[in-house]
Amino acid sequence: MEAERLPTYAWNKEFTHIPEHVRQDLQTLEWEGAIYSDWWIEEIGDFRHVRIEFTFREKEEYARRSWAYELFLRAGMPHWASETPGIDEDIAEDADSYTLRLKDGREIPPPYHCFAAFLGRDLEKLTTSRSGREVVVELAGRDKLLFDVTRAIRTLTTTIRSFNRREKGLAPWAVTCEDDVRDLLYVMLRPIVSDIKKEEVVPSRVGTHKVVDLCSQNAGLLVELKWIGKPNTWKRKIEEIQVDIQSYAVHPACDDLVFVIVDSIKDIPDPRLIEHDLTEVQVVANREINIRTIVCDT
Repeated sequence: MEAERLPTYAWNKEFTHIPEHVRQDLQTLEWEGAIYSDWWIEEIGDFRHVRIEFTFREKEEYARRSWAYELFLRAGMPHWASETPGIDEDIAEDADSYTLRLKDGREIPPPYHCFAAFLGRDLEKLTTSRSGREVVVELAGRDKLLFDVTRAIRTLTTTIRSFNRREKGLAPWAVTCEDDVRDLLYVMLRPIVSDIKKEEVVPSRVGTHKVVDLCSQNAGLLVELKWIGKPNTWKRKIEEIQVDIQSYAVHPACDDLVFVIVDSIKDIPDPRLIEHDLTEVQVVANREINIRTIVCDT
């Protein structure tokens, strides 16, 4: 015999049919103004518990849409959400036009009435993808530092654009070359990594030396920038990265090596593929190096 589910009282409503994770979200939204979830965090290669804070309007909208899903389930899940009594017209339209997109590229056309279909585009994006508002609850120490560094680097594109396109009457702070990006990123990372410095010399195995753009001894972090400003040069930058990996591995601070490619002319045909292919753990000079590549533009 199936156990009876006790009702959940939230937002002045009695919920009896919604899934357990929606019940929990409604309660934490009412108590704390946030929801919790477990996400895969690429920066550390593992799952972590995250807290996502909502605005007042978003909280009310989440409750309204959860109630619509409750009514849909109570009605026996009709073929179209619009056939459910009591559902607001805009929510029914969102639910009945929702297409599920799988990771392998396949699509399941409407009607597909999962809870996300009722959430609407904005709330689905907020609860399932990186927005900058999520806080990783369980990160501490080095993991948190690397997470914050990577998140800062991923804001480079918008930061560069705001510098280059300042409001009328103000001189632009032009970011037009690799050195400009290095200085900008130094300022952005300095509050996170207190000992970060520019132009760190890396001795070579053959008596020469190379210079890495940014270095933190305390964090065990090297950051190297690549600027693409001419067409058909992106492959050459990838070759430079392969050489740099072998060279920088001898530096005692090279536990994490981050390459930041600023593609100012969108020369790279598939930036996400490059990020994927050049993000890995390599054993170089008898030590493990965590290599990450991030592609930005202007």
